[in-house]
Amino acid sequence: MRIIHVAAEFAPIAKAGGLGEVIVGLSRMQMALLQDVEIIIPKHSFIHPNSLPYLKVETPEFTCKENGTEILNTMWSAEVEGCRLHLLEERHPAAYFRRPNIYGYPDDIPRFIYFSKAVIEYLKLQKQPIDVLHLHEWHTSLCAPLVKEIFAKELNVRSVVLTIHNLEYQGKCATWDLDAIGVKGASFLKPDKLQDDLHADSINLLKGGIVYADAITTVSPTYSKEILTPPLGFNLNKTLTKHKSKLQGILNGIDYKLWNPETDSLLAKRYSTQASFKEIELGKEKNKEALEKRFGLESGKRPWFGAITRLVPQKGPEMIEEAIHHVLASGGVFVLLGSSPLPDMQHRFDVLKEKYKGNRRLVLEFNYDETLAHLIYGALDFTLVPSHFEPCGLTQIIAMRYGTIPIVRSTGGLKDTIFDCDNSAVPIAARNGFTFSHPSELVNTIDRALEIKKNNSATFQTLVKHAIQSDFSWKKPADEYLKLYKKISGVSSSNQPPRIVARSVSRNI
Repeated sequence: MRIIHVAAEFAPIAKAGGLGEVIVGLSRMQMALLQDVEIIIPKHSFIHPNSLPYLKVETPEFTCKENGTEILNTMWSAEVEGCRLHLLEERHPAAYFRRPNIYGYPDDIPRFIYFSKAVIEYLKLQKQPIDVLHLHEWHTSLCAPLVKEIFAKELNVRSVVLTIHNLEYQGKCATWDLDAIGVKGASFLKPDKLQDDLHADSINLLKGGIVYADAITTVSPTYSKEILTPPLGFNLNKTLTKHKSKLQGILNGIDYKLWNPETDSLLAKRYSTQASFKEIELGKEKNKEALEKRFGLESGKRPWFGAITRLVPQKGPEMIEEAIHHVLASGGVFVLLGSSPLPDMQHRFDVLKEKYKGNRRLVLEFNYDETLAHLIYGALDFTLVPSHFEPCGLTQIIAMRYGTIPIVRSTGGLKDTIFDCDNSAVPIAARNGFTFSHPSELVNTIDRALEIKKNNSATFQTLVKHAIQSDFSWKKPADEYLKLYKKISGVSSSNQPPRIVARSVSRNI
């Protein structure tokens, strides 16, 4: 099948969160399953040409109209992480993607509306059939109504899939935002089209994807059920319930090429996922020593806790702060890597950092550093993920790959991946962490983890082995996506599963 993913991110060259890693991991596994896979992203100006092997101009010039003006674009091609990548370079006077960050600008709505329309203009020029156009998040959702209603006769797209990575972000805008790209916004301001379910005078881009896509996926099975309820439906639960027959939850994986303690060059000491507990512990001790040296931490045989996260309300920052106080009071070490786009929240953690100034058992690092993230995963004993809701969560899966035990709130993808070590209803072999349901249970859950680490070595070793040997690769999710693709596109399916083989990528895209 010819599969085209359209997204705002692609790790590691354009990454703001987990989305970029999902795109590269899923695409790479689909190619290993002998599918014809391409990815289209904006050519963000911060992407260094050296990170784009075999970069070349694919389509020198094509236009996309905005507010009556024909704007020139260039489509580039490259090979990144073994994937076939197309990068849209716009020559928009507002420099839509010639900026230091992927998101966070007042004109994010028109930026990604323009990107979606420009992608469609490019695909029209190609005049090649597409079995699956796979859209990710609100940033590209507009492609669904454009393909299905506006340009259906000019494109040969057999099916459209929308993946919702986080329903909270929906791309709400006005009818004139669609007018700007030559689409009559008023014609879509209807309950069965793009009209927002809460504000009747607004357009909801994500809703457009939900309504017009042939299939909708979420990034975990539990989250696909949670978004049908008012608390986590973010005012789209009624629309999602109407379209629930095409809704399916497929759990994310992680890319074992990017996250592998045995080959990870960013670790101070590598260790195998098949190694003995003693060897794993030795590797972790060396990584702890590297962090101690970097941050002047106090050495000693102490339990290490940490969190790698954005400090936003979804992620439970108040629980992270509570955990920091409790871990330090209990004699442990805490390492936090992450910052907040919210000034008040960032100030709250700046105050916390000042309060503990000089404390040699605490690291509060507010500038995200990919190298540091790998080292932290390779050092921690426990990682904290106390999210109020979590569509999937990659940090707990990555942590387990490095033999770090997750402590999570039981919601969304966290509920689908982490099973409490004291839960007798779960087979012993599946128990791989600590879970809690209510924020008031956090401190007690941390104490359970401390108790096992200190006084029950056998249980702790078993947890580490269960975690580090868990299979959260992209193989199973990729198989599920292929079954879905075949179902909605009408492509016949063999009774035999595809073979995973090494595949070289054509130099000519």
